[in-house]
Amino acid sequence: MHEEPTVRGLIKSLAGSVFSSLRHNKLAAILSGLACVAVTFLAITIQHDERPRYRESVLPPIARAENEFVKILERADNASTELWRLQYFLNAHRKVKEILRITADFSPTTPDGIEAHRELVRYYSLVNEDMAIIRTEMSLNENLDYLAEWKRYQTRLSPIREKWLTWVNGTGTP
Repeated sequence: MHEEPTVRGLIKSLAGSVFSSLRHNKLAAILSGLACVAVTFLAITIQHDERPRYRESVLPPIARAENEFVKILERADNASTELWRLQYFLNAHRKVKEILRITADFSPTTPDGIEAHRELVRYYSLVNEDMAIIRTEMSLNENLDYLAEWKRYQTRLSPIREKWLTWVNGTGTP
C-alpha cells in the first residue's frame, strides 16, 4: 500500500537520518557540534570596535565644526569693538546648532559608542542652552560680560565632553 506523504512523516524521516548520521560519524558530529558552540560563543561575546570607522567618517566633520566654533570664540575675545564681539558670539551660537545637526546624522551601534556619542550630543545641547541663557541675560543687562559667562559655563560642561573624547581616543569607556 502507498501512504500519502505527510509533514509528520517528513520530520520523522529527517530525524531518523540525522540520528543515523550521528551514529555512523561520531567524530565528525562531535567536532562540528563543538565548532558550532565555539563560533556561537564568540559571536555573542566579541564586541566590535567602531572607533576606527567613527574617527574616519564622523569625527572629521565634527572636528571641523568644533574648530570653527573655537576660532569664532577666540575672535570674539580679540575683537576690537563690542559690536564685533557680539557678532562673533552670535555666530558661535549658530555654529553650536550646526554641530548638533552633524552629531544627529550619526548613530553608533555598540553600547560604548552609543553612550559616548550621547555624551557629545548632551554636551552640545547644554552648550546651546547655556548660550541661549547668556543671550537672554544680555538682553536684560547691557553690561554683562557674556564671554566671561560663557567661560564659566564652559568650565562646568567640559567634563561631559571629556567622556566622549576618552572613548574616541581609546583611553577607556565613557
